[in-house]
Amino acid sequence: MTEKNKPLQRILNAINKRSAIHYQIPNVGKFIFNKIVPYIFIYRVPEMEKRDKMLVDLAKTENASIVCKSSGFPLEEWIRPIAQKLAEEFGACLLIEVWIAEDSQKDDIEVHVAQKDLLPLAEYLEKNIRLEAPEIRVGIEKDQHIPHPPETKQLFSKKELQNKQILLMGISIKQNYLDDADNVLPLLMRIYRESLAKSLSRLFFEFLRVYTHLNATAQRINVHQELTPLMVEIDQALAQETKKFDFLLMVTPLNAHEAWLQFKKDKFWKAPKFLYRPMHVDPDLVKRRLYNLRIEDIYDPTMAYIFRDKRAELDSMITMLADRGKDDFLHGSLQVFGNVSEKLYNSALALLMMTEPEEVAKKSDDIISANDFAKMAREEIRYLQKQNNEFNSPVRVREDISGVMVNRGALNISQEYKLTRSRAMALIQHEIGTHVVTYFNGRQQPLNLFSLGVPGYEELQEGLAVLSEYIVNGLNNDRLRIIAARVIAVHHMLLGNTFTDTFDMLVDQYLFLPETAFNLTMRVYRGGGLTKDALYLKGIIELLNYIKEGNEVDLLMMGKIRKDYLPIIKDLLQRGVLIPPAVIPRYMSADYKPRWQEVTQKGSIFKLVE
Repeated sequence: MTEKNKPLQRILNAINKRSAIHYQIPNVGKFIFNKIVPYIFIYRVPEMEKRDKMLVDLAKTENASIVCKSSGFPLEEWIRPIAQKLAEEFGACLLIEVWIAEDSQKDDIEVHVAQKDLLPLAEYLEKNIRLEAPEIRVGIEKDQHIPHPPETKQLFSKKELQNKQILLMGISIKQNYLDDADNVLPLLMRIYRESLAKSLSRLFFEFLRVYTHLNATAQRINVHQELTPLMVEIDQALAQETKKFDFLLMVTPLNAHEAWLQFKKDKFWKAPKFLYRPMHVDPDLVKRRLYNLRIEDIYDPTMAYIFRDKRAELDSMITMLADRGKDDFLHGSLQVFGNVSEKLYNSALALLMMTEPEEVAKKSDDIISANDFAKMAREEIRYLQKQNNEFNSPVRVREDISGVMVNRGALNISQEYKLTRSRAMALIQHEIGTHVVTYFNGRQQPLNLFSLGVPGYEELQEGLAVLSEYIVNGLNNDRLRIIAARVIAVHHMLLGNTFTDTFDMLVDQYLFLPETAFNLTMRVYRGGGLTKDALYLKGIIELLNYIKEGNEVDLLMMGKIRKDYLPIIKDLLQRGVLIPPAVIPRYMSADYKPRWQEVTQKGSIFKLVE
């Protein structure tokens, strides 16, 4: 073997041993195999041009890539034995060569194919790019010759590829992400890089599935499984900022019970004054730290999206806390938790029309205290500990909160809280079985965000929590009326009505008892106007549709996630980044299987009415 071929032999030996290898050719380029996979991303840099940053960054997202000069280096002499070796090892090899398109190109991105076997993959790639970035125009070009960049040598001829199980696809990309002076347009460049990275990841997975002899487990080979140090650093930093304040506690009045007593004393005509916990964080400093995080340096598009999404949510939430008690608080709430759609409002209205008003509690009702409820909650925790002895949740009876809430895995119960024993079991599945279990399962994941909550997780989480009440036969009509009334109250508040206006509406028009109406109104007007309470009904309606479509519920227990994150969750599971749920709540046990089948058949919130 000649001296100059020793590096090539090292690469071939690494393929044979399935061991990662990085090889730098001075002044020419770099061969990178983070894992030995049967596909390679190739970018040859034209002699008179500088390297395109988007394409170089895109190469960094791939497990196997070659970035080199287009002249002065015989890439074809290296790629032929490498591709042949990969095809022998895996049954097929896919080469993707990318280049900068000429100005005359019609579409923003063109996928070039000359081999008939490649057309289904080209169509699959085109579909995914359109899905990820509808604003990018994509087309397929059927070439006569094996695709290659202009003014470069073909890596293979058509004849050379016959019966060799080597496929070569070309992708030409217009530099729309540069302005006329060749300055980078960062947001547009990010759209190109991330949409192409996601689409190529799916393309490689499809190639592995259809064209190679790898089994399902081995298909994990197509993506990065490890979290890089930068990903871990950013996840920890976001978690650290999240833990510095508890949003719900900060916007929940300290004096809810006293405010109710005063409101009753004032004959329900004078709006109560609510007191809140003092702010212990400086919003400007939090924001400075958030935007100092180098999320733009993360090349994995899925992880970059998750972190960017969480940062934007934290930014909005800290702004809301700074605006607590002001009109701008409501604007922030609409941004984080959303509005009430006409469809949701009409569903809430229909539920209230279908159900009878609540009755005054009878002496014969089995009413339990906050301490009794805490005892039941601790029994449920012991039940769950049988699945995983690390499972735990502090249960606290407190004077400074209203009702019941879970924050960071701890169950907090108001000292004044009372409920019927029949409702207690349902509420335990809501709070412990859903909120605490998903917190614990999220803690088992390598990313903190899945325990603290991905942005917008509340809708799916509250929908699941309400449905858990139905599964254990505890979602009565009074509870459905409260969930519906929350939507009506949020809608009424958004129309500009005062606290007393909304309270009067709930009592006079929908016949709620005064104390129930006060608690409903307080939750909606706290902080300056919180639209979060509309998510309970919205969440269960969305969840029922999800189940009706035949989707799995177990996946929802992995952590605090939202519905449109489910493809991301599946992707991260497939990649081995995430693990299945460590604990499954009681309401998902075999004992309740008939109830789940019943839910699937009913498929509508209106069919849950007793």
